[in-house]
Amino acid sequence: MRIATSSSIHPNSHDAVCETSEEIKRTIQSPSLILAYYTESQDENALNTALKQQFPHSSIIGCSSCKGTMTEKGYIGGHALSVWAVEDEQGAYGAAMSEVEPGSDVHTKAKHVLRQAIAQSGRPGELPSLIALHATTGYEETILRAIRDELGVNIPIIGGTAADEEICGNWTLLDGTRVISQGIAMAVFFPTARVSYSFHSGYAATGESAVATRVEGRTLLELDGKPAADVYSDWYREATERIIDSEDLFAQSTLNPLGRQTGEIHGMPYYTLSHPATVSSARGIEMFCNIQEGERVYFMSGTTEMLVSRAGRVVDSANEHDRNTYDPIGGIAIYCAGCMLHVREALHDVAANMSVAMHHAPFICPFTFGEQGQFLGGEIAHGNLMISTVLFHKDEL
Repeated sequence: MRIATSSSIHPNSHDAVCETSEEIKRTIQSPSLILAYYTESQDENALNTALKQQFPHSSIIGCSSCKGTMTEKGYIGGHALSVWAVEDEQGAYGAAMSEVEPGSDVHTKAKHVLRQAIAQSGRPGELPSLIALHATTGYEETILRAIRDELGVNIPIIGGTAADEEICGNWTLLDGTRVISQGIAMAVFFPTARVSYSFHSGYAATGESAVATRVEGRTLLELDGKPAADVYSDWYREATERIIDSEDLFAQSTLNPLGRQTGEIHGMPYYTLSHPATVSSARGIEMFCNIQEGERVYFMSGTTEMLVSRAGRVVDSANEHDRNTYDPIGGIAIYCAGCMLHVREALHDVAANMSVAMHHAPFICPFTFGEQGQFLGGEIAHGNLMISTVLFHKDEL
């Protein structure tokens, strides 16, 4: 099993694909699977056509990323394309994508995409070792539930929600055949190398919490029977001694999201984070993931320094999963776009920390509007301000 990555900032999208493919083909001649991440300034149709031309026999999944990407070579900002490729003659890989129209049954669509990807891999009836998931915002929890229902067990997932520059819907997915702006894409992995994983928030719960007493869709309306924005504002003022600006909630709440306890390991709770986006007219908070009525919500706290250093720690956690002591062949990481925007001046440090933790093996990392992964306790979840990582190891199965 061999993994290679390449990036390009060429202004012409077709030529960017040619540049990346030329570098990848120095290491890998016939990739089993291609993952492509690109900024919204790219011509996604040109990317799609060129990727299929360069890799006609490979499964392909592409997803837009916010303001750049990262690889083992560093942070690539602005007009960027990064490509990850794996060649694994004894393994099997498959990919599929489906558009989601308004009113669609997302649960059924997600099952169909998963079945198609497994069918393309040539391994029907087998459980994949890993699923890579990319979707557009709003469907993530339903897709994860569909995957669980279809497979009957939790399977390690590496996933990120398609992103754009300004949260205005300019995100896309592609599969070498078409480009869509609303939908689901999945790739399944049956690799000959072992997979380890980690999914972390890195934030700590403060002493403040409340029960979600009223929710509509992804809008958290009330906490303990009070307008959610008012409760959050009180918590924020007490923690920071500052007044939060409702017009700038997304940026100001990056270090103080809301969390829900997902599980516990060795007596230590871990949390799935939810990033407040905007304040509704009814003083509710519009979120980037679902919170259920009756769930307890915690006011979380993080630091800028933590956002810079935690990428390496999450990779270390994945590398130590099951007491693994082998150097990785390569990996895939997902880093929240909200965190990226907060630490943008230090992204080269983030990439360097991650590369050291990866033992300088090739990896790719987009910046997404939601992250999906599997906690070490076994739960698969969709959250915000998270890092999701998988590593492939030299010890073969």
